[in-house]
Amino acid sequence: MVSLSAFTIAFWPALRDKSTALNGMVNGLPASVRALVGMGSGIDPFSPLGYLLSKVYAFMLPLLMLIAAIGLAGAVAGDEEHGLLETTFALPISRGRVLLERWLALVMLTAVLAATAFASVAVTARLVDLGVGLAPMLWATVSCLALTWAVAAIAFALGAATGRRGSAISAAAAVGVVSYLITSLAEAGIGFFRALRPVSLFTHYDVAGVLLDGAPSWRLAVLVAIAVVGVVVALWGIDRRDLRAG
Repeated sequence: MVSLSAFTIAFWPALRDKSTALNGMVNGLPASVRALVGMGSGIDPFSPLGYLLSKVYAFMLPLLMLIAAIGLAGAVAGDEEHGLLETTFALPISRGRVLLERWLALVMLTAVLAATAFASVAVTARLVDLGVGLAPMLWATVSCLALTWAVAAIAFALGAATGRRGSAISAAAAVGVVSYLITSLAEAGIGFFRALRPVSLFTHYDVAGVLLDGAPSWRLAVLVAIAVVGVVVALWGIDRRDLRAG
């Protein structure tokens, strides 16, 4: 996380004085292609904010965070498939407590990852004189963390309800990928995807607006609410299901 974010931002000085030529190349690409690589927000991708958005927050950081979180979210189902969860649930503690403590562990681990990413981005941006304040970077990272929790909660709920780790991880990954495609192609102006945009998680990951305003968007609350609903569904599902033996 540290190496990739720092290495990416370290390229900024080499591109800073070539924005006109680079924008000419980018503008020659189809709108859908620009959107898919994080350049469809309307912000100059070679301005300080645009570079940070397209190279870090639009794709790279969410991808790394989601890979980590979805794998962690499948922990309950993974234990059940290997015949380990029955032993845990045989202890004098409730299923709900086990599930909730594992969710809190996921929250803490992903928060550490997000804090590490923020520190790396902030320090490297300062070293290369990117000219972006700490507040935009902080709230953009918090928004990415909320998106991570929302998608992870889907995997968590499916894993608790089905006991199948592969299904939970695959479905959550599909939600993340499809959401990214919907939002990106909607930004490119494709009518069909614009109609679907409200249901996309990446639509509520309003990182472009957060970077511009330097403050959280109301859409952050939507992502947090989705995560809460996912955990509630997981708690409800695990208590109403017979565990499979190994």
